[in-house]
Amino acid sequence: MKLANLELFEEVYRRGSFSAVARARNVAPSVISRAIAALEAELGTLLFYRTTRKIAPTEAATVLAQEIEQHLDALRSLHTIVADTAGGPSGILRISASHSFGIRHLSRIIPAFCAEYPKVKVQLSLTDRIVDIVGERFDLALRHGPLADSALIARPILRTRYYACASPAYLAATGSPSDPSELSDRDCLTFPLPGFSDVWRFRNADGQETEVPIRSAMSANSGLVLRDCALQGLGVVLLSDWLIGEDLADGRLIDLFPDHHVTPSNFQTVISAVYPNRKYTPQKVKAFVTFLQQHFNAAGAGDALLHVSTGR
Repeated sequence: MKLANLELFEEVYRRGSFSAVARARNVAPSVISRAIAALEAELGTLLFYRTTRKIAPTEAATVLAQEIEQHLDALRSLHTIVADTAGGPSGILRISASHSFGIRHLSRIIPAFCAEYPKVKVQLSLTDRIVDIVGERFDLALRHGPLADSALIARPILRTRYYACASPAYLAATGSPSDPSELSDRDCLTFPLPGFSDVWRFRNADGQETEVPIRSAMSANSGLVLRDCALQGLGVVLLSDWLIGEDLADGRLIDLFPDHHVTPSNFQTVISAVYPNRKYTPQKVKAFVTFLQQHFNAAGAGDALLHVSTGR
């Protein structure tokens, strides 16, 4: 019985769709259909009822899914352990990250990582959705902010800070706000996500927190787009230092409230490397996480860099 066909079956069973698995793996749906048909022929039983619109697992499929879960994980770990003994980190490293962080930072880091570890082939997927690391077969994901409790391992990479800021041209035209509450009357640039587009949270030096309703003049699901619009004077934007740190240092953007901490959702703004909690962590994963930490440390992240690891 082919391991690849069993893995495809498990993914189809979990997703409930041939086409969804095909999209995730970037192959034609017919490839998935043939693999399941081959497995059914080998087992001598039907695994999925098919109609023109959907599929449904048979009783045999439910039994098979329950039986193979632990076995598949053990086989994957065995393959990784054997591969790692052949001479250090190697194989395909599948990474998920947000569009902005991937373009702004990983595009600079990955070439150096590949040069140091030529046996590792990186596959980077940029998306702002929270991927199913285990189900979608990612080796690790870079997550922003607080993490939900799970069976995953999270290693903090970078502690970040948000800034409410605007361009000198915008401030020259509208004046600088003296208090965060004044932002309710300003044009703000926002992410079209729940909790990000209607309220910004401020905390002063005394620890007092204030929620400020904001008015979205323009929204985009890309921090890079929001940054460019802010630089062109379109309004006030709330972005992280890893994206606009250079703009703040060079005066292209002005921090409106240097005596306040601000966040769009939660003051826990750590970026973490998250990966499955298994008995054996592949060397390629360990190498990449360590490489990220060393990169940000060498780049002068200073207090922003965390050196401890936590399990979640």
